Amino acid sequence: MTILEQKKNNAKVQALRLLTVRDRSVEELRERLGRQFTEDETNQALEYLAGFGYLDDLRVAQNYVQYRNRQRPTGNYLLRIELRQKGIKDEYIEQVLNPPDIEYELALDLATQRLRSLERFEKNVVARRLQSLLERRGFPGSLARRVVSELLDRDPENEYN
Repeated sequence: MTILEQKKNNAKVQALRLLTVRDRSVEELRERLGRQFTEDETNQALEYLAGFGYLDDLRVAQNYVQYRNRQRPTGNYLLRIELRQKGIKDEYIEQVLNPPDIEYELALDLATQRLRSLERFEKNVVARRLQSLLERRGFPGSLARRVVSELLDRDPENEYN
């Protein structure tokens, strides 16, 4: 085996190692392999993996959204940003984002969990903190206000801005 063949094989091996740690998008792999290998070696490794069906950006996006829903609930706004950073195409992103009812349930669950630790504060402080938490996590402001008002049994029109 020549040195050139070994280097191409090393790119394939490295790509497989990266995929055993976690599922990665094509762009993530291209960026990681590009640090150690030439563009040609990287492209050949990616073609090799694609031939076996190991590269599927739609599957990566679906798995990522499911993971975030379980581990750290996040609104569609932030999910869209994170998936774009991973190099996922917009058409795939739109397919995997949470529908409105699931996004509402995620926001409600998150706010309910956090409410337990905020019981010692006044209602307006609790409302402000829950609203901020939900918005930082990428939930729309209108949804955050609705969830907070339902949890605290308040009128959303009289909330702070």
